[in-house]
Amino acid sequence: MRKLISLLSVILMIAVLCPNTALANDEIVTDSYVEYFDDGSYMVTELSENTITTFAAQTASSYKVSHFYNSNNVKEWTVRLDATFSYTGSSATCTSAKTSYTIYNDAWKVTSAVPSKSGNKATGTFTVKKYVLGVPVKTVNKTLTITCSNTGVCS
Repeated sequence: MRKLISLLSVILMIAVLCPNTALANDEIVTDSYVEYFDDGSYMVTELSENTITTFAAQTASSYKVSHFYNSNNVKEWTVRLDATFSYTGSSATCTSAKTSYTIYNDAWKVTSAVPSKSGNKATGTFTVKKYVLGVPVKTVNKTLTITCSNTGVCS
């Protein structure tokens, strides 16, 4: 009887002290595509989803990332949108949107990286420019969008 009471006490303490403990945390790449440019450069975009279900709420986290490669298949820069959503089964709401980037070739500069959220959608709008001797010679505009369904599926 003491063992049963001790076990129940431990379970109760865990439930009380950790009410937001994740029950599921699986990250998967759910979508990817390639865009080609006239000069032979290209961009690979991937959507990764990380759905977390908690005792208190249902939350879906996802990120979309685009990698830009020159015509020699060398990665020059990456832009990324991270988003978090809450969903109930009958609605979904974007609770946060964040942009970030990494430059691998110093000739490129990110001149704008703006996150926004509205309803069940997160958006990251980027402008990336390549400079030669201080003069912009190429501009790439990229918009990353993530939406969440009422059941927590991001796309």
